[in-house]
Amino acid sequence: MKLINRIMANEEAFHLVLAAFIGVIGGLVNFAFLNLVALIQWIVFQQSGDSAVLAQDLDSFFRILVPTLGGILAGMVLLLRSHLSGSKKVTNVLEAVAVGDGRLGMRATLIHAWSSLLSIGTGASIGREGAITQLTATFASKWGQFHRWQPYRLRLMVACGAAAGLAAAYNAPIAGALFAALVLVGNFSMNLFAPLVMASV
Repeated sequence: MKLINRIMANEEAFHLVLAAFIGVIGGLVNFAFLNLVALIQWIVFQQSGDSAVLAQDLDSFFRILVPTLGGILAGMVLLLRSHLSGSKKVTNVLEAVAVGDGRLGMRATLIHAWSSLLSIGTGASIGREGAITQLTATFASKWGQFHRWQPYRLRLMVACGAAAGLAAAYNAPIAGALFAALVLVGNFSMNLFAPLVMASV
């Protein structure tokens, strides 16, 4: 109990602990996303794996049809998002960290993630890192909103979420930390960079 009190009393140590938990969230999000992609591939192709390899077993007509239908479904999901997202909540991580207060909307993020899942699962040539980064950052934001963190801490933890998501998607922890430090935070001071590294590894 004394150790917990000491950590909470030291802001830098507390941020490192929070960042470590967010790093775990990033790993779990990546694991869940990859498995959902594999599930969609099993539904569509009766097997999972690299889209280019899966397409080799299809007739030329279906090589065009399957990703096209997937793109249409993904577009319909995004259209649904535009109708459901009546609120003005921020969904862009860069905006939330650079000029916002760190608050991200969960509903729009989940809808965007489902759109990405449908696209990737049906063979579209898009990366998974965007959805994973957005999801992890949004989970970090919602966690902070639940605990009513101050905006400066919320912004830092959202950046940690983005770093963790990117690191998990590419299996590149240093790249995740550098991306968040350069693009999102724009600062290499140790009290900001250390949590980003902790979340990424």
